[in-house]
Amino acid sequence: MRIFLTIALSALLAASPVAHALPDELEVRLGEINKPGQLGFDVMANYTVSGPRKSADDGLRSSFHLLQISPTLSYGMTEDTQVGFQLFSSLGAHGEARVDGGRIEFLALPVRPEDDDDDGLFFGGLLGVGHLPATLSNNHLDAEIKMILGYRAGRWTFATNPDVGVKISGKGSAEPDFSVKFKVAYRVDHRYSIGVEHYGDLGRLRHIDPPNQHSQQTFAVVDLKAEGMEFNVGIGRGLNDFSERWAVKTIVSFPFGK
Repeated sequence: MRIFLTIALSALLAASPVAHALPDELEVRLGEINKPGQLGFDVMANYTVSGPRKSADDGLRSSFHLLQISPTLSYGMTEDTQVGFQLFSSLGAHGEARVDGGRIEFLALPVRPEDDDDDGLFFGGLLGVGHLPATLSNNHLDAEIKMILGYRAGRWTFATNPDVGVKISGKGSAEPDFSVKFKVAYRVDHRYSIGVEHYGDLGRLRHIDPPNQHSQQTFAVVDLKAEGMEFNVGIGRGLNDFSERWAVKTIVSFPFGK
């Protein structure tokens, strides 16, 4: 944990002269981590069916009718830490494919139950540094610092991921941006659960704006386990004019190396 805090503080200091909003992937991180020496492989995908009514005029690439795919390879370092590499790619409405960027992530989870399905508190953090796709940032290099906090009690899971995005190099603003994710899930049986996930941007860290001035997206989700694989499938609805009106997303976790 001390290593994570040191790296995170260094990233903030290095990025303090300049910063930019850093919207994140459509995933709420829970208290799950690879075992030491274990590999994990996830593929995240999302597609915007209907775009926002109003443009934020931030110079970012539109995600409307854009299929975005982000494979991630992770490796367990110790009982409490893992590293990962996430690749960003996309497929446009006319079939144009491109590799949009990538980033390295360091995850630390010093507090969590013995098993992923056990009751109890989980707490940790994530540091990510890399080049984001043009739908998220126009910078050369961005960083994010994310808290992972949640509690599992019986069939219920509650989790939140407060997130600070900062710019390391590029044209963005000098102020860090703040966003928050929430998840509430109910386990129907050992195979699947249903729940709600919310993704909300709140603007500059030093001056939090009202939620209706930034993107606010709420997803109805189902989490499934089958044949050793895990699936997260969701349909999202934007809550204001600056949000994508309808979007779909999937996350597939393969039993690679497990």
